[in-house]
Amino acid sequence: MPQHPDWFRGADAAILSYLSRERPTYVPLIANRLGMPTDYVQERTDKLVESDLVEPVSAEVVYRITEDGERHLEAYTEREGVPEPGLVAGN
Repeated sequence: MPQHPDWFRGADAAILSYLSRERPTYVPLIANRLGMPTDYVQERTDKLVESDLVEPVSAEVVYRITEDGERHLEAYTEREGVPEPGLVAGN
């Protein structure tokens, strides 16, 4: 089971959870559904892409969760519980 890197936040788990349940989608829609600022979701999504936990699906930058992202989400959920929408920056 993967350990969470120091940079991994509750917001990252919420993004992974959302992408795990939904079809690939745009950052503004993710931000809206989770009640987070769009700029913050973009920043966190960029970090998740950099870490191969999510991947862009098209040139329009629609994201989906990867298998590694699913494993990280499962480990997070086991340890912290299901991530809640509406997390604020820094969580």
